[in-house]
Amino acid sequence: MSNPSLSHLLVGPFHYLLPQPEDIGRVIPNAGSTLPHPHRIFLEDESATPLWGFPVLMSADFQKLRAALNRYLQQEEQSQVAQVKRERSDPRAFDQAWEIYRQFLSRALENVTLSSYGRHYPGIFWLAHSLDVARALKETPKRILRLDTTVGRTHGDLIKYRVFDRYQDRLLSTTYDLVKRLSVDTEEMEEELFPKLLRRMLDNVLVFTEDFVTESLEELNSYFHGTLRIDGRAFLRSREQLLQWHRQQLPQDPVLQGAMQHLLGGKEAEDPDSLLRHPGYVSFLSTLQSYDRENLWNDDQVRIWESLLTSLKEFEVFHALRRLVVPIEKRGESLLCPQRVAGRVGADTGTLGGGERGPLKLSYATRPLDFMEAWVVDPVVERFGMIYDITDFTSVISVLRLSGADAQDHSFRMMFRFQRRINRLASSHRMKLEKYLGDGAFYSSRHPLELLICAVRLQRYYLQALEEGLPFDRGLRIALNYGTYRLVPLRSDGSEAERYEFFGHGLVELSRLTTGKVTREIDDTMNMLVAQGYPEATVQRFFAPMLDRRRTRQAQAEEGRRFYAYVNSNRHLVNEGIVATEVFIARLETSLQREPRVSEGRFGQRWFLVVRLEDQVSGGSFQIGLRKLGVTQLKGLDALSVYEIIDGETVEQDSLQPIPFVDTLRRTLDGVRARHPER
Repeated sequence: MSNPSLSHLLVGPFHYLLPQPEDIGRVIPNAGSTLPHPHRIFLEDESATPLWGFPVLMSADFQKLRAALNRYLQQEEQSQVAQVKRERSDPRAFDQAWEIYRQFLSRALENVTLSSYGRHYPGIFWLAHSLDVARALKETPKRILRLDTTVGRTHGDLIKYRVFDRYQDRLLSTTYDLVKRLSVDTEEMEEELFPKLLRRMLDNVLVFTEDFVTESLEELNSYFHGTLRIDGRAFLRSREQLLQWHRQQLPQDPVLQGAMQHLLGGKEAEDPDSLLRHPGYVSFLSTLQSYDRENLWNDDQVRIWESLLTSLKEFEVFHALRRLVVPIEKRGESLLCPQRVAGRVGADTGTLGGGERGPLKLSYATRPLDFMEAWVVDPVVERFGMIYDITDFTSVISVLRLSGADAQDHSFRMMFRFQRRINRLASSHRMKLEKYLGDGAFYSSRHPLELLICAVRLQRYYLQALEEGLPFDRGLRIALNYGTYRLVPLRSDGSEAERYEFFGHGLVELSRLTTGKVTREIDDTMNMLVAQGYPEATVQRFFAPMLDRRRTRQAQAEEGRRFYAYVNSNRHLVNEGIVATEVFIARLETSLQREPRVSEGRFGQRWFLVVRLEDQVSGGSFQIGLRKLGVTQLKGLDALSVYEIIDGETVEQDSLQPIPFVDTLRRTLDGVRARHPER
């Protein structure tokens, strides 16, 4: 699924920026790779359209970071007031406030730097934290007034920007020290580790000192006085005079009319004032013969406006991204976000419930960023997984190599068609393709029923492909589980969606269940010994106690079916069908919205529990057969209870016997065996 463009996701209002790719690109070149891209935020009902934003966990330590920031800035303000009044400040309180904030900040910066892997975690952190800084500094003149009325009136605005300058110096020093230390551990250049977005944000004073700027620019009086050192009110009055002159000149000046047509293209013609928001337009006006420098802006003021206009556009880009930060609170097992914030990033709060002012519940598919934890986003997830694997794929490939180019091309076209059908099936059932495995693939899902239905239909697709001439006809193995996986991020340059690689115990378990690892290793060892010259009869006699499935009545009975699975006398799993772990079966039962219809039915010489399930995608019912195979010992894993699953349509229909549905499917299976011990 492709991500929407940044221009479609930015949240306004915009007074000076045109939220279009062209204008954003002029303000911030390569914005697509430079700026963080919002993440999907899933509501509790995952069928709803996801929101887009930056989910940030409001953990206890993150709240402590914000509180420490406010304490430090207030100490900095008191120190600046003391300097103006030529009084002594309290250096111990100041140093203590800075050190507490520095420790929290360094911890967060180290976490986002080491865990980023191209995911822009440092940029997202500074988008969130810069808003805290801006809100604190915006109130600085008012706090100075409360500390000392005289100093506040004469120096309040100046002190605000002195505090920001001191904060910026300390921040950069701390960040440089951190990346210098981390560059040794990560073996990367310091320039690569330094957050480039932070440097860009610090270059624009407005980003760290303002939390909102209206079209009138009344909020920037402190900025005009404290940074530009000009009379802001006089500057804005001159702007009003310029706007009035421009409105008068526009109807009678064909040059201005042509400029308006060129810049606006017929759009916004009812708002000629918007022309002044285009870079260079005021400079162009100042060159006109009718322009009056005495009553309108002079050349210095024009330069100030052009520079300010660029800063305002850049500020609105960063502030629009900051408005996409969604604070997430964790209460027990629930993830919550305020309705007002969810509405700002696109949720229809009127139809989502939760009360008029109550928070909205989010799905656990939304993984909030916790800047105060080492991984930022916990890489451990629990998922339902499925792997399918084509039996003896390599052997068939070896045969095809001797069959000529046409036969090879035909076989791979058939394989491509087969995999494309599977991908369509998976997409329709909300399964995600995690990786191709050469002769198979690994899919994950949050819904066990969807995964189960896809597994059975995958078998049907395989049989259909064989009828159409698919040469890989040795069999198809499928395994299902519910396990723990670790997401390993793949570095991205920002030009594409984030990608992760699944890793960990859950994937190992699926792989073992699919291939029957121990049994296959014995076969490989036997083949190797024969290839090395050992007599085949001797090798067979040596391994006979370990691998006797071809000579047992059990194996003969099982392998008479097209798809089969069983646990042999050595507790080794033989899988040539579909197997699932007991945990998967238990999760399947608890996820069902209603009790399914349950029967007993025979397939070949085996009796299965036949369960009729509802297929939410097709709208019909779906039937599976289920039986417990027992406990198997797979290489490197603890003993595992496994079940065989078959296509319920293959069960002999005249053998079906309805039975009552008991508390769990496992108990039902135990009851079946108790009533039919010979089966």
